[in-house]
Parts: sequence; C-alpha cells; structure tokens
Amino acid sequence: QVVLAGDPFQLGPVLQSNHAKHFGLCMSFLERLMQRPLYDRDEVKFKGHGAYDPLLVTKLVENYRSHPVLLSLPSQMFYHSELKASSDPASSECFCGWSLLPSLQFPLIFHGVRGVDLREGNSPSWFNPMEALQVVRYLQAVMSNTQHLMSWDDVGVITPYRKQVEKIRVLIDGLGMEKVKVGSVEEFQGQERKVMIISTVRFNEQLVDGDVRHNLGFLSNPKRFNVSVTRAMSLL
Repeated sequence: QVVLAGDPFQLGPVLQSNHAKHFGLCMSFLERLMQRPLYDRDEVKFKGHGAYDPLLVTKLVENYRSHPVLLSLPSQMFYHSELKASSDPASSECFCGWSLLPSLQFPLIFHGVRGVDLREGNSPSWFNPMEALQVVRYLQAVMSNTQHLMSWDDVGVITPYRKQVEKIRVLIDGLGMEKVKVGSVEEFQGQERKVMIISTVRFNEQLVDGDVRHNLGFLSNPKRFNVSVTRAMSLL
C-alpha cells in the first residue's frame, strides 16, 4: 500500500522553473489526487468520516497547537469547521489576560498601521518603516512580560517581503533581539511559536488592483494566508 500524508490547503513546492510550472509541478501529488472525483467530499454518503470515503481518506481534525480563538478562522475557511482545539491550556492560554489584548480572553490582535509603502532603487520588494517599528514594540512588550517568561525561540515574525525582513532585522539586532527569527511564510511552514507577529507591509488601497492583476501581494495565495495564521500557539 501507498500512504500519502500532508495538507493540500498549505503551501506546495516552491518552483523557480517556468517549465516545471507549465507542466503542473507546482501542485503536489496529494493535492492532484484530492481533486479527482474518487476523493471528493460527500456530506450525505460519508457523514461522520469527515465526509470522505474512510477507505481512501483519513482526515486528522485534532489540533494540538493553537488556542481555540486562533484555530477558529482557518477551520472555517479551509477545513469545513471540523478542526478541534486539543492543545494543552497551560501553553495555549498563557497570554489570555495579557494587558495589551483588546479582549482579555481573545489572544489575537489586529493592529492597523497607516504607514507608507516604500521601495529602494530598482528593488521590487516593499517595506513599511512604521509597521516595522510597531513589530518591534510588540516584540519588546512580549519579551518584557513578567507573567510569562519567554525565550527567543518562543517568538517569530512573518513578513512576505525580503526588504521588510531586512528593516526589522536591523531594528531588533540593535536592541539585542537578534535571536528572534524573522522570515517569509515559506520559512515558517511546519514550525510553531507561542507568539507569532505577522507584518503584511502593504497599506495603500490604490495599489491593490495592480497587485491583483500581477498576482502579487501577501494574500494572492490562500495557502500562504492559511500557513501564516496557523503557526501561533498562544498569541497572534
């Protein structure tokens, strides 16, 4: 027998070759199979088995990583609302009650930053200095939290633009936080952190249409969004 294990709703292979893309190698074998009629979900026929034929597909729904609040949206958007939060409360709830949370039992913060979209020279990569500063403020607040002492390995920063990675790196290295990992979504796939900070960089609504036309931007790939918001255990 052959068993394929994976998640077709997370990122597939990263390709540089246009020939490989042309021949469909950007899609994994698992995802290719899941698009065949044999592997379709059937809510009527297979209810109670994740709506899949239990002889062909076993859907794992127990999530041992994230706080239920952090799991709710990806569960609805990608997994038919079937994910079950089964994490250890001592880990996943350690930031509930944190003074910076708008709602003390809701460990997710959405912080809108006006900032400015900038590029340097001929570089296609965007950065947003004000957002980089806000990332640093949150890092400092997390690391200085006396209620839950954190190690550098407990925190990560995801940002989709290489130039924003560089700007954040310069700021945190100068503050003695050089051990904090800052990188792209691809670099964090398969990993987890107690606290994840996502810096999306872009803010200018007038540039959105151009991004869509050229398939640019952080949210052009739903899988990238899914991976980015499912790395955090306790606080996003």
